[in-house]
Amino acid sequence: MTLKLGERLALCAGEVSEGGFVLDVGTDHAYLPCFLVGNGICSGAAASDIAEGPLCAARRTVEQCGLAEKIALYKSDGLLDLPEEVVARATDVVIAGMGGELIARILSGRKLPEGANLILQPNTRVLFLRRYLWGAGYELCSEKAAREGKFIYTVINARYTGVCRELGETESIVGALDPRDENSRAYLEKEAFTLRAAASGMAKAASEEERREAERMLAAAQDIEKYISGK
Repeated sequence: MTLKLGERLALCAGEVSEGGFVLDVGTDHAYLPCFLVGNGICSGAAASDIAEGPLCAARRTVEQCGLAEKIALYKSDGLLDLPEEVVARATDVVIAGMGGELIARILSGRKLPEGANLILQPNTRVLFLRRYLWGAGYELCSEKAAREGKFIYTVINARYTGVCRELGETESIVGALDPRDENSRAYLEKEAFTLRAAASGMAKAASEEERREAERMLAAAQDIEKYISGK
């Protein structure tokens, strides 16, 4: 069975260390670990999911790819129920396709190996996740965007340094995205447009508090646009 990944998972795969052992949390169909191991990018993998249904689908994919001896599957609530030896072996940890708040909860629930390479793909609450990472001592090494259908997803590559910091408003929105990249630029433009639209709707509000919030949103949109243009 030959696997071809969509743009979102392909971007995640591109951030994984060659020759390492990848841990895919919330694996669903196990496409990512099967692609990585099947193509010799990783020497082995472990994949987990909280539900039995996705695990059955993952088992079928692993068996169809002939990788049952190289990819171990576990039922686990995030990282909590995984054997210590599996977590300790991970050079790369992928958590993709879920909300940013849930990803943060998963990371806070279990200590990972020092130097582990984190590849995180949040579907929602991206600002929350960026703030959590910096506040918990993780550095955002890079961030890229992938377009899949009408959606644009961001993939964050982070490592633990122990250095904590608080992000400002604009930093939380732009993250480590490079506006010279076409997909990253489109992602940032969409963020600015959303803020401008929300600000426009609130600017005529009756309450002073809502008008101040509209001003804050408009200022944030302008800061993003300056970041995109390099000014």
